[in-house]
Amino acid sequence: RADRIRLFREELAELEREQALSLMPEQRSRLDVHLEHLLTELTARFGVDVSESSRRISWGMRIAALLGCAAFCAAVVLFLHRIWGALPPAAQVCILVTIPLVLLTGAELTLRRDVGQYYTALLVSVAVVAFVMQLSSLGTIFNLVPSPHALLAWGGFAVLLAYAYGLRLPLGAGLLLLCCYTASLVADLQNRYWVDFLQRPESLIPAAAITYLLPFIVRRPDRHDFAFIYRVCGAALAFVAILVVSISGYASFLALQPRTIETLYQFAGLVLSAAVVCHGIRLNRSGIVNLGALAFVVFLYVKFYAWWWEWMPKYLFFLLIGVTAVILLMIFRRLRARLVERKA
Repeated sequence: RADRIRLFREELAELEREQALSLMPEQRSRLDVHLEHLLTELTARFGVDVSESSRRISWGMRIAALLGCAAFCAAVVLFLHRIWGALPPAAQVCILVTIPLVLLTGAELTLRRDVGQYYTALLVSVAVVAFVMQLSSLGTIFNLVPSPHALLAWGGFAVLLAYAYGLRLPLGAGLLLLCCYTASLVADLQNRYWVDFLQRPESLIPAAAITYLLPFIVRRPDRHDFAFIYRVCGAALAFVAILVVSISGYASFLALQPRTIETLYQFAGLVLSAAVVCHGIRLNRSGIVNLGALAFVVFLYVKFYAWWWEWMPKYLFFLLIGVTAVILLMIFRRLRARLVERKA
């Protein structure tokens, strides 16, 4: 709504310059007071950016929060690595258990005192990393056998914190971890080492599909736009898995010739990416459209390479790639126009 108010004010100013509309001073004053009241309320409740300058500052704050998260994580890990050997096991366990709790306490305090969303996001992100480090280190201390269930604990912890604090970055990380957990269970059921699921990326596709479809299955108020994260994570993970198999057919479960498997997955990638583009247009989400378009281009070039690289002159191959790029630009331009029309 803040964006609509900004656009309305710009169009109103343009109409007044063109002398197509003229409000009485009393009407303009009442309108300005009402709009300012709305913007103040939206800023207080949701922390929205009501101007371009505040948008730029917010992007800078997001980058600073991300860099700060990485720096704090590195500082904690390096400090513990420096003193770890001199601590008894009881002290090691106490430190590992305490760090995530301290970080979550700090995040809760910043949220309750309304210090700022970026500080809360930074502390929550570091708490997720600390929890991952905690379980890994505890397993090393007590000489536990590595288990895929650690992925479930990490992913569940990240998703719970994402919903508790309305943060999208922990949600994306948690969803990826949970998808990896389901794939590791498939490897474990096949009597393979659970880490070997990376060698069979097909096992990631069912979990990725479920992740993409969850916003349809579970319909609930989405104040923080979590549905977008579900769809992006699911689509991106499925694209990566299909791309790996389309390049190396030996990584597939299918009992077919590797070349046949690669061809099947190349076509599957093209169809799936085109479907994501169409769905993104239907949802009016440019991020989903861009992801699908990028995947379509990648799968198309992989298919071109499989068809022509071995026998075609290299100058002709790149010429065809350039012509294809021009055609794709024309198609994407039409898609963008349709997206703009739907938003209007």
